[in-house]
Amino acid sequence: MKKLLSKKEKARRQSIRRSPQIKQAIRRLDPARILTLDLETTGLTADAEIIQLSIMNGCGDVLMNRYFKPLYTERWDEAMEVNHITPEQVACEDPFILWADTVSSLFMDADLIVGYSTFNDIAKLHASGVVLPDKDIYLDLAEAFSLIHYQETKTITYEKLMNCAAHYGYHGRNWHDSLTDTDATLFCFQHMLDDDQAIFKKRRYPQISG
Repeated sequence: MKKLLSKKEKARRQSIRRSPQIKQAIRRLDPARILTLDLETTGLTADAEIIQLSIMNGCGDVLMNRYFKPLYTERWDEAMEVNHITPEQVACEDPFILWADTVSSLFMDADLIVGYSTFNDIAKLHASGVVLPDKDIYLDLAEAFSLIHYQETKTITYEKLMNCAAHYGYHGRNWHDSLTDTDATLFCFQHMLDDDQAIFKKRRYPQISG
């Protein structure tokens, strides 16, 4: 008797079949309309605020790299141990909401938005006032990289960005600075585009699974 496949396994196999076509379509895009991004916040809770955002295009141009003063958070000791951004460092910066329209414009002009654990950052940007394109243009490299390890372990595990970057030969410094992480994300994206084991799935926000 033929073994019935689970929904997850069916979805995984469907993604594998579709990935080459998705990558082929991505290669035809204007690199200037491909965005990679990363951000840093005051913490991991729902009310955490954005204190740094970096955006690059597929050509490697830095479109934004700014710090922001949080409106409601005075201290973020735990997050500061990771991102090394101090309250004093952002004391004279604008709050993020003043730049939300600028970020919205960048996103609305994009043909592809790439990140590492993309939907965590996208959700935070949306909650902070950014208008997001309602199109299947979001690509999560953490998801793509996790499927590489599935071949060996048969378990989906999400690796850190620095591990993904090291896998492809990127050895950056100052991790958790959003510009470094954005640059590493772009590097990984360019290499994963030519890696048949990296399965690309474009999604529509807020569709996170399926």
